[in-house]
Amino acid sequence: MTLKEWLDRLAKLEREQLGLYRAGRASEGDAVGLTICQLISEGRSHGFCVPDGRPPLNKSGESGGSHV
Repeated sequence: MTLKEWLDRLAKLEREQLGLYRAGRASEGDAVGLTICQLISEGRSHGFCVPDGRPPLNKSGESGGSHV
């Protein structure tokens, strides 16, 4: 999976989640949220950086930078 494919997949899931919440289907939206979290973790382990600025994970599974 490329960075673009990963970001596109995240965006699609986020739109789906928002639609579920707007339709009053919170438990389904929460389930999609768990999928989003798993996808973010998977991408970070491959060196991808999410748009909110969280750095990719290094080989030990920790963030590549420190937060002050």
